[in-house]
Amino acid sequence: MSKPDNRTKILLANGDKIILKDFFYTNYPVFISYAALFVSDTNQCQDIVQDIFIKFWRNNNTFHNIFSVKAFFYKSIRNSCLDCIKHEKVKEKYIDYYVNQNNPAQYSWEEVIEKEAYSIVYQEINKLPEKQKEVLLLALKERTNKEIAKELGITISTVKTHKARAYKVLRKKLNGLILFFLFIF
Repeated sequence: MSKPDNRTKILLANGDKIILKDFFYTNYPVFISYAALFVSDTNQCQDIVQDIFIKFWRNNNTFHNIFSVKAFFYKSIRNSCLDCIKHEKVKEKYIDYYVNQNNPAQYSWEEVIEKEAYSIVYQEINKLPEKQKEVLLLALKERTNKEIAKELGITISTVKTHKARAYKVLRKKLNGLILFFLFIF
């Protein structure tokens, strides 16, 4: 057993392609199984093991026996798997944060709907008779009935009448819009 180990050791150290290929085909399934103990995705396990073989090939490491070579592979596979797990956890945290806390797509969707709703409401307000439109626009600026009456030079009861008529017209015209928003949200 020591002769094949020494031969394999020497040939692996020299970068013998035939021995490395034989070592690959003999140990690849075992290394994949080992990686699968850490990482559940088979493709990711295969990538990890292949990367370790490439690293081994490029570094031309010198090992004392086949057990040292295998120890290198097991340790490297384990470390790479742990790195993948850490990376996946970071990705999951970022995705959770992005989805739950900081979703620009959601904000922009809500902004678009809000702007569209305001646009429709203001279009309907602009179709109202002049005094009703003036009263309603001032009311939307959070002015009191008394302030509106003083600014327009009309009585408070006239302000109330214009507001009531404007709201009645808007309710009829915007009823579909209200149902639309109830359906969306």
